[in-house]
Formats: sequence, structure tokens, C-alpha cells
Amino acid sequence: ISSGLRLSSSFSIYTSNYLQGLSTVEGSAPQQQPAHLIPDDGRRFEDHNENTVLETLLPPPPNDNFSLQIKPMTWDGKQISKNAYCVDLPTRLLTELRAYADRMGITEMYRGLLIDGRPLPPGGERAVEFGRNYDKGTGEDEDENEGYNWMVQRPKSHWKSNMHWTSPADEGAHDNYLRVLSAGGFDDVLEAVGTYFDLDALSAYHLSFIGVSHCEKGFIHADVNDSGRKAFNMIIPLQLQEDEEVQKEHPELEIISDDETITKLYKYQYNVASMVGDNALHATAACDYRSATQTERRGMRMAATVYIGDITPTNVNHLLLSLTQVYPPVGDAQHLLDRAGSHWSKLNPSKKLPM
Repeated sequence: ISSGLRLSSSFSIYTSNYLQGLSTVEGSAPQQQPAHLIPDDGRRFEDHNENTVLETLLPPPPNDNFSLQIKPMTWDGKQISKNAYCVDLPTRLLTELRAYADRMGITEMYRGLLIDGRPLPPGGERAVEFGRNYDKGTGEDEDENEGYNWMVQRPKSHWKSNMHWTSPADEGAHDNYLRVLSAGGFDDVLEAVGTYFDLDALSAYHLSFIGVSHCEKGFIHADVNDSGRKAFNMIIPLQLQEDEEVQKEHPELEIISDDETITKLYKYQYNVASMVGDNALHATAACDYRSATQTERRGMRMAATVYIGDITPTNVNHLLLSLTQVYPPVGDAQHLLDRAGSHWSKLNPSKKLPM
């Protein structure tokens, strides 16, 4: 990690026993194994046509109330995973998220982890402070004057990659990230998703940046389970390999069919999020960017991830089970319920992301 980042040894948060702390809400579903811990028993769901990249999208339901389109992922006109979607994004969202990652020191941290050969060990985690005068700017930007607590983590070795994720470690850092989403027009995305799925309300409840430069074999998992089709993880590409040949030959995401018999490959696009919901199995596609020419936007892949959900007493414990980071607080169902519907509401247009 870059020497420009201040690591905090006293800011120690442990997540290994987080399932034990799950709180109980009346009427909630029974606890189950977290979605991200689906055992990897060697199944790879072979498909003779797995190199078919996403080409054709089904049209969305008729609705003229929003301009951002949501479309099911399809291959040759066929949808294999009922909760895997593509979502149009405001073009300014990419600009805002890239600028935020750069000025906070997140982009440079990932270059250190993934390109310069200083990764965390598999299963490792580290507390880090982002933002305090990182870019030695004028001090006029709030992010330059105040440090924010984040946690950097690398999954265990069964992921067979050098992927890391970093997430806000407390409410202050989380809200700071939300303000960037607001500046990028993410309120329009919440409106589109809420309307498309006829939801009552939405909150952006779990945020991160993810990065990878090498993956031997993707680990099959689901990000959300059993929410009642009310919660989703949106993956927003920020940095892709911009060499045309690399782009054509290396789709980044595997989508597994609902019956677990077919694997298809999906190609990320700027200004389009891939969105996965209940029990949508997927994995990072095999990749190796380490030999790419080391320019500002090469040598690694980086994305923002935003979990959004219509949080209810019925699904809240299922949402908690799918979380891998330290904020929202581990096992605290009431914390999520208190923030339900904070950022979009069908009946209350004043519900917005913080500015």
C-alpha cells in the first residue's frame, strides 16, 4: 500500500465470527449459510458455447417515466439467469467515481496491491485511512481535509485470484461515498430500479471498490440471496483494459444459469452496470493483466459496487448474511431497518441520497 496512506493499527475490526452476532427480527427468515460462502466443490458448469459474449438484450417493460434502461442479460436472445441485468448509468457517474477514487488514494492503493507486487495475503485485511490531504491539494475539498476509515480485504485462497475489495468501515465514510454517488446522478438509477421492479423504497446500504489483475479460476457465488427480489448488487466498471484486442478476447464476468448447467461470459462496458440479485450465481472470469503496458488505466481492473435494497423485516437477516465487509455493522439488523427507504421512495419523492 502506498506510503501516502495512513494505516491504523489501533483501528482493528474483526469479521471472522460475524455470523454469531446476527440479530433476530420478528418475522424474519431463518439464518442460512452466507451466499458468498457457497462451497466450491470443483463444479465448473461446462458449456460448449461459453465463449459467446453478451450480444442481444431483451427490451424492458414499457415505461416512459425514466430514461435509464434496465435489461435482462441474454445470450442469443436467451436469458439464463432471471436475476442478472444490465443497467444504464448517468455518464457523469463514471467521472465522479474515478475522481473520488483518485483523490482519496484508492486508485493508487490498488496499483500497489495489484501491479507493484504488494498484495495482502489471502484472507488478509487491513484498516486504512483514506483522504486526509492525500493529493496535497489546496485543502478546499472536504475529502482532502478529513480522513475516513476504510477496511481493505482479500478473500481466501479458494478465490484463486488477487482480487481485493475496500469498503467504508463506519457511517462517516459510508455517507461520504454516498455523496459522491449523489453527485454522479445515482438518484436516477435508484428511481429506475425502484420503478422497474415496483419496489416500495430503496437504500444504498453497502458500498465498496474492487480490483483485480489476475484470476486463475473464478469462485462461483451469489451476492444476494432470498431478498424477495428486493435487493441487488450493482457492479460499476471504472477501469477496464483499454487495449482493443484484450477487450475482445477477455470478457470479465461469468454468469451461471439458474439450473446450474450453463456458463456464459459477459463483457463489462463503461456507463453500464451489471446488476445481480437473488441467487444469481456468477464468478470473476479468468484474466491476467499483469503483463499489460503500465499506463494510468492499464494493468488492473477496478469497479465500484453498490448494494441497493428494499429492506424489510422479512429480508433483513438474509441481507446481513450476504455481507463480507465491516459496515453496515456486523449482525445488526436494526441498523439496516432504521435506514430502510432512506434514498428512494415510491410515495415520497424527497427521499434522496445525501448531497
